[in-house]
Amino acid sequence: MGFSDIMRERMFGPLPGKYGEYADLIHDAGAHLLDLINDVLDMSKIEAAKYELVREDLDAREPISAALRLMRLQADDVGVQLRGVLPSQPLDVLADRRALKQIVLNLISNALKFTPAGGLVTVSMSALAGALELTVADTGLGIAEEDLARLGRPFEQAGTAGQQARGTGLGLSLVRAFAELHGGEMAIESRLGEGTAVTVRLPVLVAPQSNGGGGHDEHDFRYEPELPTAQVIAFDPRR
Repeated sequence: MGFSDIMRERMFGPLPGKYGEYADLIHDAGAHLLDLINDVLDMSKIEAAKYELVREDLDAREPISAALRLMRLQADDVGVQLRGVLPSQPLDVLADRRALKQIVLNLISNALKFTPAGGLVTVSMSALAGALELTVADTGLGIAEEDLARLGRPFEQAGTAGQQARGTGLGLSLVRAFAELHGGEMAIESRLGEGTAVTVRLPVLVAPQSNGGGGHDEHDFRYEPELPTAQVIAFDPRR
């Protein structure tokens, strides 16, 4: 990836058109492989009970906003609108910054994989009932009820063979694991043909808040899908 970056930046002179395109492809493929390797390493550490959270006081909006920025280009590439609905005031938590970011990155990545062009993926965050609540909802293909029970286990996937080939099946299991490491839980709501909403609840608020931080950005948008099939999944690495 380092050498492909050098080529992409043309540090030693211009590249013919095709070679510039190839440098971009090398970089993108390397980034994809690095993501997969990191997912496998994280899951291995979690299953070996060697993963330790680095808790710090932070505004929960920061890692969530960073994840949204990282995924916006990918959403644009597949023609899906990505929207964040975050509190307008700081939401102070004691949590692992990287884990929060990874939770949202994995959930957005999954949502984009199963949402056709022209669809919508919404990331919302609020303080509710003394916990931080993160929800990633999409207007995509949805998940069959019989698949819900196994999703969230390592290497389990839903969708077509082509969709499954775009990942390892570790995304939701990592989300579930990071949630439980924080003392929280993950819930999936879905209906075929109507979309999916994944909610993570984490008891990490520094000071309990009942109003989600005093209002939200994106005032023109409230997305509350009616998806009745819900399942709360707790992480157990032995499953």
